[in-house]
Amino acid sequence: MGRRYNSFEEVDKDIKILDLRRQIAKERVKGDFASIKEQFQPPEVLTLLTSGVLKKFLFTWLFGFILRRLRR
Repeated sequence: MGRRYNSFEEVDKDIKILDLRRQIAKERVKGDFASIKEQFQPPEVLTLLTSGVLKKFLFTWLFGFILRRLRR
């Protein structure tokens, strides 16, 4: 069950604590959104294209594409 309070000061203290926690969570969401938004800016997308895994995938696909064209 819920907490029992003995005074209004205890209630006010818990309300302030909960309000601060809410504000902290709100700022974290803002920071996460800004980080995600930054990652999808054009320069960041280009760095993803030059990363090792994606580069290997594109190279493999391009090599297969060229081989299929030469076999015809």
